[in-house]
Amino acid sequence: MNIIGTRTQSYQDLGDSVPASAQQYDDSALEGVAANVKLLLKLIQDHKDACKKGQKDSRRMLRVAGMMTVLDNVRDRIKKCQSFGNKSSQAELRRCNTDVKANPPQDKKSAAGIADDEKERLRKDLNASLAARKRLEVICSSIGKEKEIMAAELARKNYELSELEEHSNDLREQNRTLLWKVRELAAEREYKTFDNENSKAQGSTADLQARNKALSEQLLRYVDGYRSMKRNLREIKEEAIVMRETVEEMSEKVAAGLEHVRALKQEIQTESDSDQLIICKEGTSEVEHVFECLEMLVSKHGQRKM
Repeated sequence: MNIIGTRTQSYQDLGDSVPASAQQYDDSALEGVAANVKLLLKLIQDHKDACKKGQKDSRRMLRVAGMMTVLDNVRDRIKKCQSFGNKSSQAELRRCNTDVKANPPQDKKSAAGIADDEKERLRKDLNASLAARKRLEVICSSIGKEKEIMAAELARKNYELSELEEHSNDLREQNRTLLWKVRELAAEREYKTFDNENSKAQGSTADLQARNKALSEQLLRYVDGYRSMKRNLREIKEEAIVMRETVEEMSEKVAAGLEHVRALKQEIQTESDSDQLIICKEGTSEVEHVFECLEMLVSKHGQRKM
C-alpha cells in the first residue's frame, strides 16, 4: 500500500509539473511564427501590387523564393512543436513508472523547477534572437541581390546612353554634310543661267532644307531623351550609394549581434546556474538593443525604397 500511494503521489506531482514544461517547449517551438507570417503577408501584398501594375518586374522570382522559404520555416516550427508534445508525453510515462519516492523535498524541487523555468525562458530568448538574426540575414541577402540587379540595370542604361551618344554624333555629322550640300547647291544656283536649271536647283534646295529641318527636329528629340536618361542615371547612382551605405551598416550590426550571441552562448555553457541567469539577462537586453537598431535601419531602408 505504501508503494501504491507513493506512485500515486509521484504521478500527481508529475501531472502538475510536466504540462508546464511541455507548454514551454511548445512556446519555444512556435517562437517567431507570427513574425514569419507577417513577413509572408507583406511579400504576398508586394507581389499583388507588382502584378496589378502590369509592368516587367525583375524581382518577381526573388519574392516567390522568399515566400517559399518563409512557408518552409513555419512548417518546420509547427512540426517541432508537434514532436516536442510527443516527447513530453513519453517522458511523463517513464517518470510515472520509475519515481517511487514517498515524500520528495518540496523546497529543493520548487527551486529546481524555478531554475529550470528560468533556463527555458532564457533558451527561448536565445532562440528568438537567433531566429531574428536569420531573418536579418535573409533580408541582407535579398538587398544584396537587389543591389546586383540595380548594378546590371545601371550597366544596361550606360550602354544605351553610349549608343545614343553615337547616334547623336552620327546625326550631327549628317547635318553638317547636308548643310555643306545646301551651300554648294546655292553656290551652283548663282552660276546657272538657264531657268530650267535654276528651277531644278531651287527644288533640290527646298527638299534638302525640308530634310534638314526634319533631321534637326529629330536631333533635338534625341538630345532631350539623352538629358532625361542622364538625370535618371544620376538619381539611380545616388540611390545605389545610399543603399550600399545602408547594407554596410546593417552588415556591421549583424556581425556585432552574431558575435554577442556566440559570446553569450559560450558564457551560458561555462558559467554556473546563478551566473548564467545574470549573464543571460544582461546579454538578452543587449541583443534586444542591437536588433532594435537593425529594425530601425530596415524600416528606414523600406521608406527610402517607397
